[in-house]
Amino acid sequence: MSDIDAVAGMYNIVDQRKRETADYQVPIEEFVTKLGNRNLPGEICVVGLSEVLARDETLRDSLVSTMRQEMDYLNSHRPLPTIQFALDGEFQSVGNSFDVEIDGEFYALRPVFGRKIKQRDTGWLVTSFRI
Repeated sequence: MSDIDAVAGMYNIVDQRKRETADYQVPIEEFVTKLGNRNLPGEICVVGLSEVLARDETLRDSLVSTMRQEMDYLNSHRPLPTIQFALDGEFQSVGNSFDVEIDGEFYALRPVFGRKIKQRDTGWLVTSFRI
């Protein structure tokens, strides 16, 4: 495993301009397929979330549905997988959640990652697999 900014057993949402990401990177569509087939590597970085948040509601819904369906699989997998979602945008605290600023627009992370998002460090958020 590489020395990346991620905690195993959680979804890690990182600003890729400020944080180290995993070498193995896949687009959202491939992540959904791999997770649905229970064929994830131990360490993975998912790219393209910015576009999904901003423009692709259908793919976002498919992502969330698959993440919810497979949360027990992820939590029981040994060793726990290390999953990053890399974004190119600033995180903004909004009440008890976070938004990300992409091209001057703000997008809520809560619809994808649920209500338990916590800031681990600058440019790095975490949440459990139970979204």
